[in-house]
Amino acid sequence: MYQALSLIFATAFLVALRAFQSQNVIHGNYKLAVLTSYGMAIGEITLILNVVNIGWGSAVWVGTGGAIGVCLAMYGHRKFVQKMPATAKSQA
Repeated sequence: MYQALSLIFATAFLVALRAFQSQNVIHGNYKLAVLTSYGMAIGEITLILNVVNIGWGSAVWVGTGGAIGVCLAMYGHRKFVQKMPATAKSQA
């Protein structure tokens, strides 16, 4: 059970950051893009290490985490970043 939750969390984190990064690029948020890149590196390494230990059985958990992560990122970016004034975005 711990491995499944670990995979869901790691994948949700990574996919959320990937989707968030996509929105950063589209909207020209350079500073947020740089910061997000480091989070993506941590997420990639965590996910790879977990999948290597578990194998193909991790596919269901990775898919579930991906669905959660992309939905959270889309919601969060629209709710928090797109509503920020332009000056606040450049300082983030």
